[in-house]
Amino acid sequence: MTMTLPQDPASRPAAERARLLLAAFDGAPDGLIVLNPEGHVVLCNREATALAGLGGQRVTGLPFADLARGSALNWAAVEELIATGRSGDMILRSDGVGAIFVTLRRIADLPGALMLTLRDLAVFDHARRRASGDRDPAGFSSTVERRLRPDFARQRQLSPYLDRIIARGERALLQGARVIITGESGVGKTEIARHLHGFVANGADPFVAVNCAAIPESLFESELFGYEKGAFTGASTDGKKGLIEAAEGGTLFLDEIGEIPLTLQAKLLSFLEDGLVLRVGSTKPRRVNVRIITATNRDLLEMAEERRFRADLYYRLAVVNMPIKPLREMPELIDHLIDRFLTAINQRRAQPLILSDDLRGRLRAYHYPGNIRELANLLQQISVLGEGDDELPRRLQAVQPAPEPEPEPEGDTLRDRVAAYELRLIDDAIRQHGSKRKAAAALGVDIGTIVRKTRKEP
Repeated sequence: MTMTLPQDPASRPAAERARLLLAAFDGAPDGLIVLNPEGHVVLCNREATALAGLGGQRVTGLPFADLARGSALNWAAVEELIATGRSGDMILRSDGVGAIFVTLRRIADLPGALMLTLRDLAVFDHARRRASGDRDPAGFSSTVERRLRPDFARQRQLSPYLDRIIARGERALLQGARVIITGESGVGKTEIARHLHGFVANGADPFVAVNCAAIPESLFESELFGYEKGAFTGASTDGKKGLIEAAEGGTLFLDEIGEIPLTLQAKLLSFLEDGLVLRVGSTKPRRVNVRIITATNRDLLEMAEERRFRADLYYRLAVVNMPIKPLREMPELIDHLIDRFLTAINQRRAQPLILSDDLRGRLRAYHYPGNIRELANLLQQISVLGEGDDELPRRLQAVQPAPEPEPEPEGDTLRDRVAAYELRLIDDAIRQHGSKRKAAAALGVDIGTIVRKTRKEP
C-alpha cells in the first residue's frame, strides 16, 4: 500500500498559494483593508466593502483618500492618524450599518504599510450573546436589515430636492409643528419618519409605526386608544394600553392616515386638541405627551371635499407638508440605491452578485411604478434567478439601457476643499450624536449653521 503524505504548502505553485490567501482574506468575518507605503489600497476584502458602504466599487489601487470619499463612513479621524503616523482604535458611524469599530495598525515587516480592521459592533455583540447562550434583545435587527436602511446623509448630497424636503421636516419638528409625508407607495415614507424621529428624539424615546390600513375598523379604537378590563367580550382581564400611550415621550407615526374610519376621526381630532386619551370602557382620560407624524399616498383634501375625511383633522395633522417625489423623478438616487441593496444582498451569497453594464443601464432606465420598494424587489429577483434574457423580470426585458451618468467635476479651489472638509466633519458629528441639533452642540455652533452647510440648493 502506498501512503500519500500531505503536500508541503511551500511546494505548491505560487499562483495557487496566492489564490488560497486571497480566498481566506475575502472570507474573513471582519473587514480588512491593506494600504501600501504610498497610501494606496492593496487589498480590500468583501466585508470591508460592505461595512464601508462601497457597493460594487473597485477600490484596489486607489489612494485611501479616494476610497474615503466614496464611502458611507466618515474617515476623517482615520486619515488624521495616517497623516500623523500613529496607530489607534476608533468608532465610526454609518446611517445604514451603525457603529463600526476600526483598528489602524502598522505592519511591522513592511515599513510604511498599514492594516485597517473593521468590525460591526452590533453583529459582534450578537455573536457574543449567542456564544454565551443569551437571547438577542427585542429591538435587535439583522445586519442585512440595517444595511437596507437608507443612508440619508448620502442621499441628501445626491438630491437637492430631497435635502430641502427633509430639512423642512426637521425644522418643523424642532418647532413642535406636525408634519404629513405624502407620496406614492414605496417611496420610503416610513424611513423618512424614522429619520425625523431620530433627529429630534433621544435614543431611548419610542418610535411606534402604525399602518392604519392594516387594522380592522372594528378594532381600530381599542388598538389606538386602548381599553379597560372587561370593556368588551374577549378583552384582556388586565386591560391594554393603546398605541398612542405606547408612544409616550416619543413619536407615533400614522401611515396611511386616510384609512382611519370616519367614525373615529373625531376622537383622534379630540386627542390632537387636548392631548387626552380615553380608553374604551373608561371614564378617566389620561394625558399623553407624544409627537405625531402622518403619511399618506392619497389626496386628503379631495377626500375632505367628498366628506370621506374630516377637513379639520387634515389641517391639524398637515401643518407642514413633505411631498416625496417618486423614484422616476429622482434618477440621481438610482445608482446609489442599487449599490446599497447589492451590499445587503451579497451578505447572503457565497459569490457576490456583480451587475453587467447592460443590466445596470436597464435598471437606470426603468420607470419604477413601485418606487424604491420595487427596485429592492427586482435586485432580489435578479440575485436568485440571474440576469440572462430569459431570467430577467419581464418588465426589464423591453427596457433600453440608459447610459452611465457623467461624474460631476469636483472643485479644486481652497474654498471648495475647506467646504468639503467641513461637511465631512459635520456628517461625522451627525452620525455620532444622532441629530443635527446634537451635532451643533458638540461642534460649538448653532443649528442654523449646521442646516445651512448641509443643504445643497439646486
